[in-house]
Amino acid sequence: MGFKVLDRYVYRQMLPVFVIAVSVFTFLHVMDRLQDFSNMAVNGAPLYLVSQLWALLLLSFVSHTLPMGLLLAVVTTCGRLASDLEVVALHALGVSPLRLFRPFLVAALAVALTVATLTLWINPWGSAAFFQCLRELRQHAAIPMIQEQTFTRIGNIVVYTDEMDLSTSELRGVLIGDERDPKTFGIITAPHGRLIDDEPNQRTILRLTDGAVHESRPESPAWYRVTKFEVYETPLDMNTQIAEVEKEAGAQKKLTTWDLVLNTRALDYSRRAEKAEMFVVEFHKRLSLPLAPIVFAMVAFPLGIRLHRGGRAVAAVGGIIIYLVHHVTQEALGRVTVLRPWGGGRWVPIIVFGLVGGVLLYFTVEPAPRGWRRFAARVLDLLPTRSSLPSFRRRAPASARPRNIRRRRYLSSLIDRYLARQFIVYFGYGLGVATAIFVVVDLVETLSRYEPSLRAILKHFAYRLPAALHQALPIIVLVATIFLFMELERYRELTALKAAGLSLHRISLPVLVLAGAVSVGAFVFQETAAPTLNAKGEEVDRVEIRKTSASGSRPQLHWYRRSDSEFVRIDRLDRALRQVSGITLIQRDANFRLVKRVDAAQAVWASDGLELDRSVEREFGPDDTVQTESESATPLRLTDSLEALGAMPAPSAMTFAELRAYVRHMRERGQAVGAQVLYLHSKLSFPLMSLVLAVLAISCAARWPQGGRVIGGAIAVAIAIAYWVVNSGALSLGRVDLLPPIVAAWTANIVFGGIGVSLFVRTPT
Repeated sequence: MGFKVLDRYVYRQMLPVFVIAVSVFTFLHVMDRLQDFSNMAVNGAPLYLVSQLWALLLLSFVSHTLPMGLLLAVVTTCGRLASDLEVVALHALGVSPLRLFRPFLVAALAVALTVATLTLWINPWGSAAFFQCLRELRQHAAIPMIQEQTFTRIGNIVVYTDEMDLSTSELRGVLIGDERDPKTFGIITAPHGRLIDDEPNQRTILRLTDGAVHESRPESPAWYRVTKFEVYETPLDMNTQIAEVEKEAGAQKKLTTWDLVLNTRALDYSRRAEKAEMFVVEFHKRLSLPLAPIVFAMVAFPLGIRLHRGGRAVAAVGGIIIYLVHHVTQEALGRVTVLRPWGGGRWVPIIVFGLVGGVLLYFTVEPAPRGWRRFAARVLDLLPTRSSLPSFRRRAPASARPRNIRRRRYLSSLIDRYLARQFIVYFGYGLGVATAIFVVVDLVETLSRYEPSLRAILKHFAYRLPAALHQALPIIVLVATIFLFMELERYRELTALKAAGLSLHRISLPVLVLAGAVSVGAFVFQETAAPTLNAKGEEVDRVEIRKTSASGSRPQLHWYRRSDSEFVRIDRLDRALRQVSGITLIQRDANFRLVKRVDAAQAVWASDGLELDRSVEREFGPDDTVQTESESATPLRLTDSLEALGAMPAPSAMTFAELRAYVRHMRERGQAVGAQVLYLHSKLSFPLMSLVLAVLAISCAARWPQGGRVIGGAIAVAIAIAYWVVNSGALSLGRVDLLPPIVAAWTANIVFGGIGVSLFVRTPT
């Protein structure tokens, strides 16, 4: 009976940490996708399809977050048992560490069975259902397939629009590059367009009005045809984009486990070796992933109960390190050619961690050999201790420092330093957890698809990790603040500070100052390093990871906007030789009618820009007839750089000043700038989010002081989800002009900031 009580006690300690950890990790996985789902709902997509797609997305991440949550729960619970000397007390009562390990092992087996069910049966079905649900969503014209002032490829056509009203699916200023006929290239322009949902045929139609079709044949430069139209309709192959994403994900993701077994048979000569290897790796991945919770528990338990001095803090850091080492090792060994045919890259880390865990469990029962202990003691002796470090701070004589003056002068600063130090510690843990999640998600979900080189992976993380942490800063500040005040209340430190005459408002001051510093730092980073890092990260992803802009290959976006009235299309780009083949320059007027077109078979980069060779220039009259057509004898030069071939800079790659100047420029030309103004105000509202959530966190923690870390974690998760839902919904309403851009960008801060300040002022001090 006593052992059952012990098991239940361990489960009660683990379960809240496990649930909160899984919730936080899953939310951080899908946080950046929440905006897309809110856009779907606001734009008229059926809510049941949006909810179904959201559930399938969450399901795909749970198999990774469950082992993460278990690892953190085991290492945190063991750290608490060790720091409170409960492990010592149990050992004195005759309970061995192996007996204490049993409830942790049972929990690991339960999680392993759940992960096995997900990976072997549910996830393959979920992957196929996800893309099927996505196809059903794409059948609704309100789903934003086309973005403003961006060239969007849909099948064999490229669509560009100056403005788009998502609430009515109307387009203003439409340009289409038609590549459906391999012999003829068409450019279709129209001042107005509209997306129409053709439900009987399950397709979306783009209807243009009062435009013209310009057709040319690259093999016959003299052939050219212009056709005017009042109404022009073209179906959009909505499933093409989904098929490309589905192809990148891999066909093996949708196969059942039994189908994988059939595809990995040695006698199956119908498949190429490299294609069969893809199914082998996926098969062994599904078999090895359920064993991760067990080996995590075997390694985390002995480390956790031995870290009695560091307690939960050191245990949490140790758990993050274990998780990172495991997944980085798996991905590294997965690239070893010798191990791939039998899935060794997946099994070797499991075996190694299992052996390490077995050795650690053995030494928790039996003492380590005397020679090992002497060696460890000598290593520890080499490390400097706090008392051995020289002190360079000069102290005045005791007589020169009256006690009452010293207390008045240093009491508040001492408390401020203590609270600031504790907040920084929790903030550091949050950064570590966010880093681990980002690295693992990128390794498992993104980088494993393309298998880039180690150098490309390191460059990818060097450019992408700071920006990812910048996006997670509000959540990190929220969790750090909640946990800090819950910890102060747990050890009655908050009561002691109030008894010393410090109000809750005064106690919160150093935390709010640090949260404000985080907001200022986030804004400074956003305006200085973030645009450069985002641009370089996109370049690394495009060239070295996805390899869509490799030498001699067709670039991902071979249209680019040269100015408000000029567009350029290229056929092939060779960055190594700095050559372009098949280049077309078009100019349009205010009614989106072509007034000039230049075609060149070849172009090279000279010192002063792009040089077009053997170009043909055409000018068009008011009725879209060809007025002049001439072949240039001298090369035509364009002052464009090699890096200009691509999409227009995204708002994330622009500073506040650059985006504001761009908005002013667009307004002067009489164009709508609603979406750009929304991004502009978001650059101001997002950094302030950290301070707003800190105020709200202090207020909520003070309202529920007796709940401990469990209630604190639940409050943090609830606030984070509510904040992101409100913010995403407001931004989506702003994009469809149902809210003014400034209101949409600041709605979440105003709502939650008002609630936080109101609770903060009314909280008993």
